[in-house]
This record gives sequence, structure tokens and C-alpha cells, in this order.
Amino acid sequence: MASISVRASLVLALLLGPFASYLAGRLRVLSLSYYNAPGRMPLHANFSSYDIKFQDRIRNCEDVVLLRDRRIALLACDPGRENWNTVMGDFVHDAEPDANAELYAYSYDSEDPDALVRIEIVGLDSELRTIGFDFHEPSAMLLVTNHLRQGGPRIEQLRLDLDTFTATHLRTLSHPLINIPNAIAVQSDSQFFVTNQHRFVAARGRLLWFLESYLAPPLATVVHARILASGEIDAHVVVRQAYPNGVTLLNSSTLAVAATSQRLVHLYTVNQAKPGLSDPTLRLESTIRDLPFLPDNLVTAPDGALLIAGHPHVPSLAAFSHSRRVCHRPNILAGVGTDAARKCENTRAASWAGEWTPQDGFRDIYSGWDYPTSATVARNRGHGMGIVAGLYAKGILVWRD
Repeated sequence: MASISVRASLVLALLLGPFASYLAGRLRVLSLSYYNAPGRMPLHANFSSYDIKFQDRIRNCEDVVLLRDRRIALLACDPGRENWNTVMGDFVHDAEPDANAELYAYSYDSEDPDALVRIEIVGLDSELRTIGFDFHEPSAMLLVTNHLRQGGPRIEQLRLDLDTFTATHLRTLSHPLINIPNAIAVQSDSQFFVTNQHRFVAARGRLLWFLESYLAPPLATVVHARILASGEIDAHVVVRQAYPNGVTLLNSSTLAVAATSQRLVHLYTVNQAKPGLSDPTLRLESTIRDLPFLPDNLVTAPDGALLIAGHPHVPSLAAFSHSRRVCHRPNILAGVGTDAARKCENTRAASWAGEWTPQDGFRDIYSGWDYPTSATVARNRGHGMGIVAGLYAKGILVWRD
């Protein structure tokens, strides 16, 4: 009887062990709602000064790419995100179509008001609702995700002329495996990695999307894609994980992928394609754990550090994002009364951004409530500056070291 009891205990332990580990991980995520609530969240500003620029010109600029030699930051800003956000499942189907998302170039060394220039997009005849983008400077190839209301998600390929600030549309890239593209990491002028942040799309089935978001099963995909000479896409899933969001190549052999719903960033070794195979494979090498926020986009700094921005307090983020469809629209706000205007002023959301290196681990750059909904942080330590861009923020935060 004793031997049977021991065996039963061992079997029970083997069954309960993974569940206990999973449950502990979910509790660590949920704990952020308490520890990062207003009045509790630690505040950091590890730079000499900062300014929130262009609040009257741009908003909802989720992604940033720094071009070090040109001292330019590329921005993708979508004023329609308040009414159409496939990531957070926010859809206002009966709203009038918003103006298209825009691309901008910001000369960050200049204090001139004209330092921010809108990039003219030529030849794109469809709606543009963008989330992430990336730029391959040697070939001038710009890849931009597009979650337009009709026709399904796709990626737009453009050629960006940095002398005239003109982006010419070349083709639309679509593939069944690129079902809800979020972030892009270009590998060359014809190859890139792209994250699909969900398996289930909120617009098609909100319950399954909700369960996937909060239970964090490893169902969503990271895809490697190759643009063929014909313009078609050859794509393959290279890894499955929970909520793959930001993605960046730390170097030629390491790919970092945020797991937003788990407070993690996974570091994968990129095994280059073998003869006869068209796509590389990924092997999980290590994981950055227990970030003080849910990581969103990832950026590789010129000095090799991994820059991570994200969302420290989800309840505030949800309230803020839902309120912006009124608060960011003066024509609507003017008609809803003083109570709504006061609510807009009092509804706040937090930001948290930092950098990670293998030697020093994670170090804070900024955390606070003055600039909301951080989605991307980009830094050039050599130029003594950095940028935080917010998912639902007006303007961008620019700091000086």
C-alpha cells in the first residue's frame, strides 16, 4: 500500500507541477495591476531633461525607427487607432472612416518646428491602419503593417526616399500565415520576421481572442517571410508562443520576441537556412523574466542594448484607450458636456521603458504618468538622446541625457 501511495503522490506532483508554475506566472502578470496602480508605481526619469513634442500635430505613434547616420527618427502614427485597433480589440464599426495613418521623419538634432516632416505616400490606393513597421536602409525598403477595415490584414512594401521624404508603394504582401501582423524585423531586402500577436482575431471571435489574451496559451506565431522575385510571399512559422508582440534582431544570430501577456522577452538563436531549405529555424536560448510591465515593442540600440517599452497598468490602459475616441476628437468632445471633458483630463495611463544587456540586466529609463501608453523606446546614447512613443499618446517624448 505504501508503494502505491508514493507512486500516486509522484504522479500527482508531476501533474500539478506544470499547473502550479503556470498559475504562478499568471499571478505575476495580474500583480502589476496592484503594484503599478496610481500612487504605488515607482517613478523613474534617468536622463537630464525631456519634452513632449508635437502634441498638436501627431498622435498614436506606436513605432519608431532611428537612423543613426542621418540623425532621423521615422514614426508611424495612426489617428484612427481609437476607433480601430485589432490588437486591443477596439472597434467602432459605425464610425466615419478616419484619415489614413501617416509616416513622419523627425530630425531629432533640430529645434526647428519644421524638424517633423510628413512623408508623402505615393501609389497606395487603400486605407492604411498601421501598427508596426521596419526599414531596411541599404535597399530603402519600408515594410508597414496594414489592418484596414475591409480586405484583411496585410503588409505594404514601399521604397522610401530619404532625400525627398517620399514613400512609393511597390506592392501589397499577404499570406495565410500572416493573419494579424504586429511587428516586423527586416533581415535583408527580401527577408523579414513578423509577429502575429494572436491566433484568434478579435473582429471574428471576441471570446476566443479574450481567452487567448488572458490565459496566454502558446498559440500565436512568429513567421519568417521571403519576398520572391514574382512579388509573392514564401512564409513559414518558425516558433509559436503566447502573444508575440515586439520583435528585433539583436545581432545576426539572435532574435528577441516580446511575450506581452507573460511579462517576458524570449531570446532565440537564429539558425540560418541549410542547403535545400528556404527558411531559418529558431531555438529558444534564454528568457528575460519579471519585467515590471507588459512588454510591447523592442528595439536594438546602436550600442547593442535591447530597448523595451510597455504597459505597467492594464486597467488604466484600457480606460485611457476607450476614452480617447472622444477625448482626442474636439468636435465630439465639444458636444458631450463638461463632465466628459473633466473625465478626459482625469483619465490617465502609465508608461515604462528601459534597456537590457546581458551584463547589467534590466535598467529603467522612464516610468511615469506624464506621458501615457508607451509602446516603443528608441535611444542613441552616442547622440545623447532618446524617444518614447505612445500607443494612444499625443506627440512623442524626447529626452536628452
